[in-house]
Amino acid sequence: MYSWDWEKIMDTLHNDITIVDKNGVIVYINGALEEVYSVSKHYLLGKTVDDMEKGRIFFPSAAKAVFRSGKKETLIQESGTGNKVFVTATPFYDEAGELMYVVCCANDITELLQLREHLQTVEKEMETVKEELDKLRNTQSLTDIPWSSQCMVKVENTIRKVAEIDVSVLLTGESGVGKTTFARQLHHQSSRKGKPFVEINCGSIPESLLESELFGFEPGAFSGASQKGKKGLVEQAEKGTLFLDEIGELPMKLQVKLLTLIQEKTFYRVGGTTPKKVDFRLVAATNVDLLEKVERGEFRQDLYFRLIVFPINIPPLRERSADILRMLLSFLDRFNQLYDRRLVLHQRAIDKLLAYRWPGNVRELEHMVQRLVLTVDDSVITVDDLPESIVGKVQTPLPEQANRTLPETLREVERMLLQQAYQDCKSTTEMAKVLGISQPSVVRKLKQYKSLFESE
Repeated sequence: MYSWDWEKIMDTLHNDITIVDKNGVIVYINGALEEVYSVSKHYLLGKTVDDMEKGRIFFPSAAKAVFRSGKKETLIQESGTGNKVFVTATPFYDEAGELMYVVCCANDITELLQLREHLQTVEKEMETVKEELDKLRNTQSLTDIPWSSQCMVKVENTIRKVAEIDVSVLLTGESGVGKTTFARQLHHQSSRKGKPFVEINCGSIPESLLESELFGFEPGAFSGASQKGKKGLVEQAEKGTLFLDEIGELPMKLQVKLLTLIQEKTFYRVGGTTPKKVDFRLVAATNVDLLEKVERGEFRQDLYFRLIVFPINIPPLRERSADILRMLLSFLDRFNQLYDRRLVLHQRAIDKLLAYRWPGNVRELEHMVQRLVLTVDDSVITVDDLPESIVGKVQTPLPEQANRTLPETLREVERMLLQQAYQDCKSTTEMAKVLGISQPSVVRKLKQYKSLFESE
């Protein structure tokens, strides 16, 4: 009485529903089957599942699997059109326990499988790109870094020597001098170069998260923690190098755990009770005086002496002016190629850049050149294109005064020139060279205009 309504309802389903009797004959098919198998349901009704397999309408038969096992079966079929179909076949028994029907519910998963394959391909490609980027970072030769100053040649030689010795290294120097670059170079020169280089900035991660980032955590170790747990960066550095940047910012609580890690090469995950062994090389970096922090009680003395086994200081850029021009031209060449530009530097602009003290060191120099390449419209970078922080404030013209005498005007010009040289130069010797007078004359004139420079 209600068969029409029942069949109409079944035809609205997106799943292919097929009912097979105990003899393997197809007795019911809903409308979705035609989309899944691209075969008319009128053609299939009355056929056996053996016929379907032989004709490769679908293969293998889920119903035949139920006939063999007597229980619910799930498998993936392939249709005659090559589609992949996920099928669940459920047996139905009569009151006497005899198998009467098998109901098969099928879903076309071809697109899902294709999507999964695509995602796997993308993941492999991303992994390849990551490996290539890591390779590019880690294969940069020390000789590729443009320097010629004796102090940096000394640093280079020290890096080469210590790379061969598996000891902890502490890189010191102002922010922006390139400590991360040197840490990577040290790793690449060492026997661990084929293993991970894992970097963490101790000052950029909140204290509440830093411990779990370093050491990982066990499943459900704290509220919101993943039930699978997580490997920390220490574990990820197995057989490789662990680089702790800004180690002077490490909280006191974690300093104790880091000391144990360095001494015993063991640690506990957050929420864990079983110690874990790890093999890595520690390279740390800081832009603060750790000994001063020790004296103020802000850094553990025992940890300090563990880190200071092999210290390497990277001099600031202002102390190695011989490197500035080479770095400047190297960065200009790199960004010209990157952004398809052909910019050159005017000599006066070069002079200004060489006279600047670069408080931000190599990082400031690199970013400044990149900004110039991106923003300068002409083919030549002039003094006018340089940031005000480098060229200084533009001097205002001398005010017109009808009663100003020539000696007064000359004194005012002298004052202005002296003030400009004082801003641009690093020493009185350099000021003398720029102004074309002797160094004692510079000192005498600075005393003469003492009030001017005290007010700055």
